[in-house]
Amino acid sequence: MEFINTTFAHGNGPYSRNVDLSLAVNEEFRKRRMNTLPIVVPLVYGDRQKRIMLEDFGDIIKKNPELILLDEFHGEVLRGLLFHEGTYQENLEAFLERYNSAEEKLRNHLAGELELKTFEGKTIRVKGKDVALELSHNPRLATGCERSFYTTIAYFSEILEKAATESELGLDKNLLLDVKKIAERIENDRGLHFMPEPFVFSYDKNRKVKKEIFTPPFIHPPRPNYEDVQEGMYVTITGIDGLRGLFDDVEKFGMKLYCPPFIKLEGADNTHVPEFVGNPRIIYQFARTGWSSVWWSHMSETPLIAPAYTTGDDPEIYFNERTVRALGLAVIFDSNKDPTEVLRKADALRPGLKKINSRLLSNYGTLDGINYTAKVIVDSLEGKDITSYRQVRPVLST
Repeated sequence: MEFINTTFAHGNGPYSRNVDLSLAVNEEFRKRRMNTLPIVVPLVYGDRQKRIMLEDFGDIIKKNPELILLDEFHGEVLRGLLFHEGTYQENLEAFLERYNSAEEKLRNHLAGELELKTFEGKTIRVKGKDVALELSHNPRLATGCERSFYTTIAYFSEILEKAATESELGLDKNLLLDVKKIAERIENDRGLHFMPEPFVFSYDKNRKVKKEIFTPPFIHPPRPNYEDVQEGMYVTITGIDGLRGLFDDVEKFGMKLYCPPFIKLEGADNTHVPEFVGNPRIIYQFARTGWSSVWWSHMSETPLIAPAYTTGDDPEIYFNERTVRALGLAVIFDSNKDPTEVLRKADALRPGLKKINSRLLSNYGTLDGINYTAKVIVDSLEGKDITSYRQVRPVLST
């Protein structure tokens, strides 16, 4: 049985976007009268990941329980390489120490028979050699899959290289450059590379375009939602262990709080998934500058208020701050500032968010980077000329 394999980096966003893309690729297959394929997802975060995936894709899973399958072994191998508690440097040291063994384990796994599980616990066995294609989002392992597609918000190697030049980050330069060699191996293991706009280095007008194909934001725009609720702020807590303390100050804004069902925030309504940020009664979003949050904020024209980068965090966040400041996508929250002043600055972002969306729509014809990317992938699989996609230049960094 042929299948789509997936692999990704830390957090809730990467595996969710991978499933979104896999479903969109299947929809392209269906439109073109091609066979749709089961989607294999590494189970990295156990029951928490299952719960979030059921919140996001529950209707699809209920309709076809064997469409999205969980790979516990792949998840276990991947878990050892991802960002957990501790500083970024400590996590990089662990990554460097464990990488070669993890890659060998995973390649051996994918070369044999995979024992997968449905969300109901049923075992499904497939042969690794029957992988039809692999979709990866910010991957942390080179799998050797022949038909592999790479989506990212910044090359891992590029983040490491730029971080090595930033003394303010206080990271070991030699360690960064050693891990960069592995990151380049992972990146070179993939066929096509996709980069959405805006992305980590959109602030850098002198950045040289590599071999990536640019796309709209790598997420579906939030669906219209007009539920009549009290005006308030949507709070998204990061999926990375050890960083939830960044959100302790949201009560200072003195308004009704909403958050995802998979978290508990005292006094907040946690009955709405993150896409709820598109409801016009949600007038601000409070979230770390992860890209799912940034994209949903600007696409829904809901100002983002984000906690500042803290020493020891992923340097991606450090560079993300530069982009959201440069493009007017967010207000970086200083807990020592008057909350009223923070909200005033957030309100001032609204006209600029509308302009960002207009520029993206003019450049790509859509704001939906998931469907856009899926179309390019299936065109490529069919052997069609994709030169026209390669010729589309980024519009926000020029």
